[in-house]
Amino acid sequence: MRIEPFRMERMQSTYENYVEYNLSESGVAPMRVEELLAGAGADPAAFLATGLGYPQSNGSEELRDRIASFYDGATRANVLVTNGRAEADPGSFWRLLEPGDRVALMVATSLQTRGLSRALAGRVEVFRLAPRRPGRRCRSALAL
Repeated sequence: MRIEPFRMERMQSTYENYVEYNLSESGVAPMRVEELLAGAGADPAAFLATGLGYPQSNGSEELRDRIASFYDGATRANVLVTNGRAEADPGSFWRLLEPGDRVALMVATSLQTRGLSRALAGRVEVFRLAPRRPGRRCRSALAL
């Protein structure tokens, strides 16, 4: 299977650390460890004494239980924790898409979605939302 290059990510990873103002950042501003500990009321000594290791890759049982508690009828078996969308998308698409499937993709969204969908399903149809004007029906523009 050939997955097309994710050009936006290549551009960002090449230049994002060499600019004064990063207008393409999609995450939050990083915090210092002292800020995290102050907000949690945690003992810095206990934090500094914590051993580092690989966590449970799908999220700990306690974390998945807490996330599931937000949804009626859900259990930890219904929850998979990832390190963000860039990790969640491929797993979701591998599970959901099959060759010959047709994907409707709203732009603007992560362009990773387009490349993965093309590789796994084959056919991607892009649409954009058009702003509603007073007195006119709402419609989208479909680019086949």
